[in-house]
Amino acid sequence: MSRPAELVVTAVGPDRPGIASDFTGHVHAAGANLADSRMVNLRGHFALLSLVEGTPEALEKLKGRLREAGPKIGMSFEFSAAPKADLRQGVPFRLKTYSMDQPGIVHKVTTFLREQGINVEELETRLESAPFMGTPVFTMEILMLVPSATNVKTLRRSLEELGDTINCDVDLDPA
Repeated sequence: MSRPAELVVTAVGPDRPGIASDFTGHVHAAGANLADSRMVNLRGHFALLSLVEGTPEALEKLKGRLREAGPKIGMSFEFSAAPKADLRQGVPFRLKTYSMDQPGIVHKVTTFLREQGINVEELETRLESAPFMGTPVFTMEILMLVPSATNVKTLRRSLEELGDTINCDVDLDPA
């Protein structure tokens, strides 16, 4: 049995109730299947990133449906071919940071991870009110793949040292 064709769909637009239902309704009506997806409301802006599977005909039908529906549902859709192979390798870990908000935290941490050959699979940040601190708290959570040859104790120590330089608490745990 051959693998279904894959299509990456990205979209953004103003948030409103029913966007996820509208999008998934078009996927279903086209005869395609939602394989992987992330959908989020970012302070009134809705964004989605989805990997959709189906026959080439179903995926073409889906593109047409979404192009036509986009203005009606308030979303701007883009389509791209999915990568041919899953190149992910490594051991999954979850990295969490907590700090007072300051520019550059994400850049400094992701640059460090790149230098270690670590792949970021998912990254989520949040700025939350923290009345007990008198300032907003910035949190970051990263799901990452650590090369199997990496010494995790050394990695943890290096991340803690980085956290000290940028005034962040750092937690690293197997995912």
